[in-house]
Amino acid sequence: MNQDIPAKPVMRFGPFKADLLVGELRRDGVKLRLVGQPLAILAILLERSGEVVTREELRTKLWPSDTFVDFDHSLNAAVNKLRSALGDSADDPKYVETLLGRGYRFVAPIDHCSESSITISAAPEQTKSPSFRPWTAIAFLSPIVIGVLVWAVWRHPWRREEIIERKLTLNSAENTVSGAAISPDRRYLAYTDNTGVYLKLIRTGETHLMPLPANFWGRVDDWFPDGSHFLVSRVEQTGATTLWSISVFGGSPQHLADDASGGSVSPDGAHIAFHRGNLAFEGVWGREEWVMRSDGTEQVKVAADRSDGSEVGAPTWSPDSKRIAYIRTTWAYNARGGSVEVNDWQSARERTLFSDDRLAAALHWVSDGRLVYALGNVKTSSRQDSTLWAASLRQSGEVSDPPKRIAQGHGQIAQITGSIDGGVLIFRSSTWSPSVYIGSLTSDGTHLLAKKRLTLDESVSIPFSWTPDSKAVLFNSDRNGTPEIFKQAVNEPLAEVLVRSADQLSQPRVTPDGSEILYISTPKSGSPEPSSSIFAVPIGGGVPRLVLKDVGIYTVQCPRLPSTICLYGIVKKGTWETFRFDVRSGKRIGDPQIDPECNWGLSPDGSLRAIVPYHPDQETIQLRSTSTAETRDLVLRGWGGLMGADWSTDGRSLLVSWHNKPWESALLNVALDGRVSVLLHSHNSEIWHAIQSPDGRLLAIGEASGTQNVWQLENF
Repeated sequence: MNQDIPAKPVMRFGPFKADLLVGELRRDGVKLRLVGQPLAILAILLERSGEVVTREELRTKLWPSDTFVDFDHSLNAAVNKLRSALGDSADDPKYVETLLGRGYRFVAPIDHCSESSITISAAPEQTKSPSFRPWTAIAFLSPIVIGVLVWAVWRHPWRREEIIERKLTLNSAENTVSGAAISPDRRYLAYTDNTGVYLKLIRTGETHLMPLPANFWGRVDDWFPDGSHFLVSRVEQTGATTLWSISVFGGSPQHLADDASGGSVSPDGAHIAFHRGNLAFEGVWGREEWVMRSDGTEQVKVAADRSDGSEVGAPTWSPDSKRIAYIRTTWAYNARGGSVEVNDWQSARERTLFSDDRLAAALHWVSDGRLVYALGNVKTSSRQDSTLWAASLRQSGEVSDPPKRIAQGHGQIAQITGSIDGGVLIFRSSTWSPSVYIGSLTSDGTHLLAKKRLTLDESVSIPFSWTPDSKAVLFNSDRNGTPEIFKQAVNEPLAEVLVRSADQLSQPRVTPDGSEILYISTPKSGSPEPSSSIFAVPIGGGVPRLVLKDVGIYTVQCPRLPSTICLYGIVKKGTWETFRFDVRSGKRIGDPQIDPECNWGLSPDGSLRAIVPYHPDQETIQLRSTSTAETRDLVLRGWGGLMGADWSTDGRSLLVSWHNKPWESALLNVALDGRVSVLLHSHNSEIWHAIQSPDGRLLAIGEASGTQNVWQLENF
């Protein structure tokens, strides 16, 4: 005969069914997304229904002693997730009751049943003890089940349901998202694009423009824990950055700090961490880390500017509000180093948690103690795809297990924030890359008549020169994986490869007599001061010849005949130097000129360099003699934000790139007496530079564009 016996303990309460062996909770037959610690807490409470389970008991069972976590915050977050799944309320509990200062108790009636059964062939009937019941076995089994479930949560904290990704914004390349943060309760997204600051109800997509004063523009950095304010970084007309608090109910923004951006509000809402000494208009990197009270008072420097020139990213707070973490990076021509630093801000003690030269600027400390960060897949390309990783920390602050990859970044990740309970992450990601455009000029060179894109792919393509007949542009591109030298005619859709190499090739420039193309070759070693080389290849193609070698070559430029002396620049031990050299022999001529950190362009006759020092509000161009180093300043009043300068073909004016705030840029024609004509202006791309053709009719323009949007992660 056959007999059905229970195989899985199932508990029913209200419309819910908890299958403890399977580890799932259903409501009216529909499986709920309840995993990890919230599910383990439910299992413990069900097992001891009607009894008080203390917070200390839950801590002991769910969090191992060597795992660093803000226990009170994490337990509160887990119980809140459980109540949310049950539709329960702490004020009027139907299922989980809070006993203040003690713990929790499951208060709803429970119906023990078994819906999962197996059919077996029974042994011959024997006399049974009248005291035996199937549920007696389950009563003994249940503690074992609970123990297994709790052990699994402790032993495998990463074993969760499938990670859910959702794209929250769909902005085009003409209207990129520059900042975003999720509300503490996960319901709203605050974000900034080119048109303003918005609040979006995530569930429905309903979006509202924030009523702010005219001409107030700010990048959303973070949300205050009270849910009624969020933090924004604003770029002033001078190029300086400031921090502000904005109410979700409207009204005037509250000014908090000057020379500040990348703000992060502590979980307890008492303090704001930020960086100072901004190095670019987007405010991604700074020189120093600071902490202040949430009203902007008592500003304290916690990480000072270093002599090694390293830069720091936007900070993030530990769950207990006692520490901050941030990325510190060092840059070289073809390499960078990166590390995660943790700073006990009240004593300004900092230490390196781990290092990886692929680290991006974005970092977020989750309420359960994990650090989420972004790694770039490509170390040296401007088109850097990212992945999201999470590292769990011990009580000592060390990484407890190998970090886990939790998501593909859909481009380069620039910002990560999360809900206060740690259940949701959002990240801002861009698909940003430069391309080559062709522009046609008026006869006097002061107006652009038309512009078209020349390179029709998503590679990083940067123009540096023209062929002597003005029919083709020379540029470097990573379309084959490694930067190589290409030539493309202005009326052709495809480019021709001129030089291939396992090394990174860049900056093709035509020699004074027009017979060869110079270019820089740098190994992929990732050394901060690589041994670089300048090669020359016949302009019609052929075998390259070595011209010279040096350390950290970052640019090479040549004049036109009758001048025959070219120049190159290096960065060595933090010093920027420029040398003259003979293009045939490769020998240096004279002593080097010492430069500031800068971009520079060589005049067509080789007599002057137009130097633009790096500074967010730079409005001065230095015109320096290549032979005597005598310098005069060309000041462009009202044009703070100059980025670089190249010369017109006739040498009478400069082609100057200008950036004001994120994604606003322009290309200027600047006469040597300071008169300015705007050739090109953009609110949705970065204009890098322009090279005029030898016949003066065309421009090869380097311009970067792409989309930038926000993604949401759950179950990570």
